[in-house]
Amino acid sequence: MKKKLEKIEWVAPEYEFHKKSPDWFWTLGIITLALFLSTILLHSFLFGFLILLAGFSLALYGARRPNIVSFKISTRGIHIGSRIYSYENLKCFWVDYEPPYKKELIVESKKTFMPHINIILGDADPIKIRNYLLQFLREEKIEESLTSAIARVLGF
Repeated sequence: MKKKLEKIEWVAPEYEFHKKSPDWFWTLGIITLALFLSTILLHSFLFGFLILLAGFSLALYGARRPNIVSFKISTRGIHIGSRIYSYENLKCFWVDYEPPYKKELIVESKKTFMPHINIILGDADPIKIRNYLLQFLREEKIEESLTSAIARVLGF
């Protein structure tokens, strides 16, 4: 008789970190300054302030290192840190496994405005995770979202 797994646990960074070069920050600064100056010429001071705020936020976020998070998949749902995503609120999943470049679990929520949940698998076994999740969710290929594609191109 085959023993049913109770849970699968692992730790991994919350997102994949790409080190930014000084050129990346210079480019961000030049684009931010150019947009800000154009808003000044158009007398749109509030939009100019928002441009500066967005540029500053992007620089801070670009330099930020990811936290190490604990992940767990159990009969209750998918646990990310202290947050639980129950299976009733999830639509489907996809294990995106292209060694050595990609090893992540993508989960789609039933909520309309919730983006895909991308989970880095770290040293977890993608086959075990796939087989475990098939008990609760359907497997469906999930394409990379537009926001994820833009973030990847920008080096996030």
